[in-house]
Amino acid sequence: MQRIVELSLATISPPGDDVAFVASRANVEENRYDDSLELFERRTGTLRALASGHHTVDALQWSPDGTKLAAVLDVPGADADQIYLVDTASGVTAQLTQGKTSVVDMVWAPDGKSIAFTRREDVAAKRGAAAFEDAFEVSDDAYLRTKAAVPMHVWIADLNGTERRVTSGTWSAADATLSWSPDGQSLLFLRAPNGIHGVQGRARVVRVAVGSGRTQSVTPHLLYEDQPLYSPDGSRVAYLYSRDGDPMNQTEAMVIATNGTQDRDLTRGLDRHVATAAWMPDGASLLVQVYERAAVPLYVQPLRGVAHKLPLGNVVNASIQAQGSIARDGTIAFVGTQERRPNEIYVLEPHATAPRRLTEFNAAFASLNLGRAARIVWHGHDGFEEDGVLTYPPGYVAGRKYPLVLRIHGGPTESSSTAFEPFYQLAASHGYLVFAPNYRGSNDLGNAYEHAIFNDASAGPGRDIMAGIDVVERLGIVDTRRIGVSGWSYGGQMTSWMEGHYTIWKAAVAGAAVNDLVVDYTIADDIDASKIAFASGSPFVGNALETWRAQSPITYFKNIRTPTLILCNVYDVRVPIVESYEMYHALHDNGVPVKFFAYPSTGHLPNGPVRLADAYRRWLAWFDLYLR
Repeated sequence: MQRIVELSLATISPPGDDVAFVASRANVEENRYDDSLELFERRTGTLRALASGHHTVDALQWSPDGTKLAAVLDVPGADADQIYLVDTASGVTAQLTQGKTSVVDMVWAPDGKSIAFTRREDVAAKRGAAAFEDAFEVSDDAYLRTKAAVPMHVWIADLNGTERRVTSGTWSAADATLSWSPDGQSLLFLRAPNGIHGVQGRARVVRVAVGSGRTQSVTPHLLYEDQPLYSPDGSRVAYLYSRDGDPMNQTEAMVIATNGTQDRDLTRGLDRHVATAAWMPDGASLLVQVYERAAVPLYVQPLRGVAHKLPLGNVVNASIQAQGSIARDGTIAFVGTQERRPNEIYVLEPHATAPRRLTEFNAAFASLNLGRAARIVWHGHDGFEEDGVLTYPPGYVAGRKYPLVLRIHGGPTESSSTAFEPFYQLAASHGYLVFAPNYRGSNDLGNAYEHAIFNDASAGPGRDIMAGIDVVERLGIVDTRRIGVSGWSYGGQMTSWMEGHYTIWKAAVAGAAVNDLVVDYTIADDIDASKIAFASGSPFVGNALETWRAQSPITYFKNIRTPTLILCNVYDVRVPIVESYEMYHALHDNGVPVKFFAYPSTGHLPNGPVRLADAYRRWLAWFDLYLR
C-alpha cells in the first residue's frame, strides 16, 4: 500500500497541450506524504517534475495563456504555504506571496496580470504578561481549541508581488472555489458566518467588486451553497446547493443569471449527488462529477435538456476540478481509478469513445493477483433499492465458503465503489470476502435514499446493512460462523450499533466510532445544521434528548458480547476520543474481550503512512485472531 502513488488536481492548460497534477508518495522515515508537481506534455508524451525542493503542493492553476503555472507550495524553513509561479518551459520557480499565514485557494485573473487568493488573518503575538490574557469566547468551537477562530479573507497579488486586501470583517471566506468574472471586475466566493470549522457549511455565494470591496448576495439562498463559478461569458453563475435548502438532501448543480433571476436546479432530473461541477467551454452545459451505483462517473448536463454520461471505459471513479479540468477545445483531464488499478491521469477528448491514460505510476498493481470487486444489489425492508461492494479473495474458488468481514464506509454522505480500494484488497488477501454496504444516507442512489437517514441515524442504516448481508449469504459462499464487522468514523458508529443489536459477529473493529451522539454534538468540530438535522434539532431542546440517546450506540453497551478492537487518534476533534473511552470501559467492565489503541496525533484518520499501516495491521490481526 505504501507504494501507491496518489494523484490529484489534474489541471489541463487552456490550449490543451499540457496536464499538470500532484503526485503524493509515502515517506515512511518522516511518516508523511511528500508531494511533487508533475507535468505531462501531450505532444511529446513526456513526463517531468517541476518545483523541486517542496514537500506540499496544492491549488494548481494555469495562467490564461497556458505558459505558467501557479501553485501553493510550502516555503522551506517557514510555516506558511505561499503562491509560487512556475515557468513550465524553463522550470524556473519564483515565490509570489509573502504573508505570515498560508494561502488556501487562488485563481488567475482573466488578463493574467494578477492572482486572487484567500488566507487567514494574521493575529499579532502578545508579549510578556499580556500573552497570558488569553481567554477566548467559545461558541461552536471544537473542544481542543486553544484560541479564537480566525476568519479568512480575499486578497489580490499582482505578478510583481504587490498584495492588496479585498475583503474584511469578522465573517469569513470559506475554504472553497474563487471565480473571476470574465471582465475582471468582480470575484465570486463563499461567505461563512465566522472562521469556525463547524459552521463552514452555512456558507452562501457572494460577489465582491475588486475595486471597492463591496459585496452582495448572488442567490436567494442563505445557507448550504458551494463552488460558485462564473460562466465563460459572465452571464450566469453555477453553484452547488442542497436540494430545496435541506442539508439532508443531496447536493445538486444550480444555475442562476448574474442579475439574480432564473435560479434553477439543473440536475434535479438526473437525481444524483453532485460532487463537482465545471462549465464546458461553450457555456451551454456543465460537466458534473456524481456518485452513482457504486461508481463516480462524469455527465454533461446541458442548460436545457437531459444529461448524458461520458464514456470512461474501464475507469470506475473519475475526479475533476471545478476550474482547470477542461481545455478550450473541450478535452477533459481527470484522475481515474479502475477496479484493479489505483489512480492515474487520463484525458477524454471531444467525441472520443474512451479516455486515454497518460501515466503509469501504479502500473505494477495491475499485474498483482487481486480480488474481484462486484456491485451487489438488494431491496431493503423499507422499499429502497440498495447496493454495496463485495470483494472476493484472490484465487477465489467457486463453491467454497469464506469468512466475511464488513468495512462500513463513513460519512454517512459517502459511498463505496468497485474502484480499487487498498483496504478491500488487503483484507481480501487474508482470505476474506469483504463487504462494503451503502446504507441509507449514502450518496450513490439518489436523493430519497440519501435523505432517508433523517431522524434515523443508526437503526435504519443497521437494517440496510443486515439486508445486504442476507443477500451476500444467499450466494452460498459465506461461512456464517465467521463474520466480522468494522468501520471508521460513521462506519465505526455503525460497527458499534451493529454489535449492540445483532448477534452474528465473531469480531469487531471500531475506528474513531461515534458512540455517543450527544457528546459528539457537544464537543466535535462539525456541529453544523446538517448534523443537527440527523435528529430533528439540538439534543437540549424540547424532548430531542430521548431521540439522540436512542440512536447512540453507547446506549446499548449491555447487549455487546463481540470481541472488539478500538482505534482512535488522541487529538481527533471530528470524533473525540472520549467516545472511544466510553465504549472501552463499557465493554471492559462487563467482561467483553476488548483492546484499545490510541495514536498520539491529530486528525481524524491514522496520521501518515506508518500509522496507517500500523492501524491496518492491528485491524486485520484482530480479525485473523477470531475469524481464521
